[in-house]
Amino acid sequence: MMMLAVAAATGGQSPALVGYLSKDRIVALAAADPSVAAFTPSPAALASFVAYVDPVPLRVFLCAERPADLALAAKIGRAVEAAANPVFSAEFVGVAADLSEPAGLIAENAVTAAPEIVVYWMGSEIARMRPEAGGAVDEELAALITQSRTRIAEEMILDNEFFRNVFHSDLALDCKRCHGPFRPD
Repeated sequence: MMMLAVAAATGGQSPALVGYLSKDRIVALAAADPSVAAFTPSPAALASFVAYVDPVPLRVFLCAERPADLALAAKIGRAVEAAANPVFSAEFVGVAADLSEPAGLIAENAVTAAPEIVVYWMGSEIARMRPEAGGAVDEELAALITQSRTRIAEEMILDNEFFRNVFHSDLALDCKRCHGPFRPD
C-alpha cells in the first residue's frame, strides 16, 4: 500500500535510487546491458587489484537513472569481486541527476559530477576519476590507483615512520633504505 502511495505521489514512477546501493542491486539493475553480462576485468587490471596489500576502498557515485552509469558501476563491482582481495572494496552511492540528493554525502565528498569514483588509501582521498561510458574502466582505475599510491610513497620515501607502517611491496619503488642491502656505516 505504501509503495502505491509513493508511486502515485511521484507521477506513477518509483522513487529515484538515491543513497547507498549494494553491488548486487547495481548488477541487477544493469543486467539488461550486454556489456555488463560479458564483462571480465582485464588480466593487467585484475593483477593490480589482487596485489594490493593496504586497504584501497572506493566510493562510486552514480546516477542510477542513467543506464550508462549503472553499467559502469556494475563493471567496477564485478572487478572488485573478481579480485577477491579483502583490502580492495567499493561502495556505491546513487545520486539524483541534478546532484541534489543525498546532499550530505555529495557535500562531504565534494562531488560535482556523476559518475565519479573517489579512491582512498590510508584513510584519505588520493585520487578521483570521472570515467567515460564505454571506456576500459578497470584498466583506467588500476592505473590511477597505482600511479597515485606510488606518487605518495615516493614523496614519503625519506619518512621511516611511513614505511614502517604502510605495506608497499606491491609498489614499484626503489626502497633499498627499507629492504637493504644494508651497509654498516
